[in-house]
Amino acid sequence: MQTYVLLSSLLALLATASPIAPRAGGPVAGTIPANCTVMNPLPHAACGTANVHGYMPSANFTSSHLLYSSYFEGTLSQSAQATQCMEQCYGYGTPGQCKSVLVGYQIPTPKGYYGTAGGVLETACLLYSAYLVPTDFVAAPSGQYVNETAGSIYC
Repeated sequence: MQTYVLLSSLLALLATASPIAPRAGGPVAGTIPANCTVMNPLPHAACGTANVHGYMPSANFTSSHLLYSSYFEGTLSQSAQATQCMEQCYGYGTPGQCKSVLVGYQIPTPKGYYGTAGGVLETACLLYSAYLVPTDFVAAPSGQYVNETAGSIYC
C-alpha cells in the first residue's frame, strides 16, 4: 500500500505543469507594421528590392552580428522568400533585436552545418542584429550570393 501511495504521489508530481522548453525551428514571422521602413542596404541598389549580384556582408560584420541563418531549396519566388525572411527578422526575439536580413541564392553553408564540412551552395535567409549599410558589403566569390535581396528594418 505504501508503495502505491508513494508511486501515485511521484506520478502526480511529474505530471504537474512545467514550462515548455523552446522548440527547434525558425523564428516566428511577424507582419511588419506600416510605421516601419525597410531600406535596401545593398551597394548600388535603388530604393526597394533589387537583384544585385555578387555582394556579401564582410566576415567581421557576420561574425559580430549574425543572429540566425537558414539554408533551404528555393521553392518560393524571390519576392516571397524575401518577405518571409524579413517577417522572420521582425518576429525574432524581443522587438528590435533583429535589424537586417539578406536573402540570396548560391550562399555557402557554414562549416559544421548539419555535421558537414560546409560550403554547399544553397538559398539562404540570414538575420542580423545590426543594420546593414552599403559599406558593410564586400565582393563575393564568383557565382556566390546571386540575386540577393537585403533589407534593414527601421521601426
